[in-house]
Amino acid sequence: MGNTKKITDEVSFYFKPTLKSFAKLAEEAKLLEEMKLVLGHYIPEGTLIHFPSPRGVGKTYFCMQLCMAVASELPSFLGEPITLHGNTLYINNELSEKTIRRRLLELRNTCPFLPEQRFKARAFTTKNSLTEDLPALLQIVERIKPVLIVIDNLRMAFTDTDTNNNKEITRMMYTLLALCESSKTAIVITDHFRKHTSSLLSDSDLQTGSGVKTDLSDGDFFLRKSGQSKHFRLLKRGKSRHFEEADDAKLLRLNPETMWFEVVEEHVNEAEHIGLKSIRQKDEQQDMARLLQEQGKTYREIAVILGKSKSTVHRWLDADKSSDENK
Repeated sequence: MGNTKKITDEVSFYFKPTLKSFAKLAEEAKLLEEMKLVLGHYIPEGTLIHFPSPRGVGKTYFCMQLCMAVASELPSFLGEPITLHGNTLYINNELSEKTIRRRLLELRNTCPFLPEQRFKARAFTTKNSLTEDLPALLQIVERIKPVLIVIDNLRMAFTDTDTNNNKEITRMMYTLLALCESSKTAIVITDHFRKHTSSLLSDSDLQTGSGVKTDLSDGDFFLRKSGQSKHFRLLKRGKSRHFEEADDAKLLRLNPETMWFEVVEEHVNEAEHIGLKSIRQKDEQQDMARLLQEQGKTYREIAVILGKSKSTVHRWLDADKSSDENK
């Protein structure tokens, strides 16, 4: 016996509950193909991924570049394998179309690879809520059959939803899950961190509003600024239903000339890049200064990371040097 779930007055989804033994389900799993990847373990095929990050880190550029990479049939992007290629759809709820035009012209003029040939990356710009546009979007999805949909961003896409209300957020997430399931498409929805989290390590609990978003999504990942350079960004995976959670982060650079992201280092300790200025104890600051010096950082770089003057860092580290020589 199946059920029809009404999403809007015009859109409903049909689903059928099943009852199967564990043995039957395991046997059926043998017939499944290996899971394809839209962006490594960050975005597996056909999943709903939550992408919360602080404002101003470049989420929009990141998402546009990912859409272009997948549609351009790149084997990888930012060091992460792409094994599923096809059309992509970027749903822009935040920026004006004029702004989108300028950003895409900039990205295509500096694109480090041959842009889309066989497939296309498309942008759907709207000021309506996703619920209002859902009938039209379903027609677009049916026509172009994207392998990736990016919704930027959650708050603007669901202006009619109280993001702090668990019941309303649950309904919103089920709408996205229904879209994901019916289209067999990976969906990434961008979101924001709550305020006053710049000194905390990346975690699903840093998102704004209800935690239901994390509970009902298939995974999440984060993009945030590094304290070591204004151009550095950290990309880190959070929870996932399919893969083990990542302990470290990937260090990226947002090239100010091209506005394309580049990989600086594959594995870094997030703690060395985030929140170091919030360390209040002098001995902890000195310990961190020593660690950064051992990693080859200059006095100036250490001073910027710790939010101290260069002369203070000099004094700390020179005192250590003098102490060692007197031993």
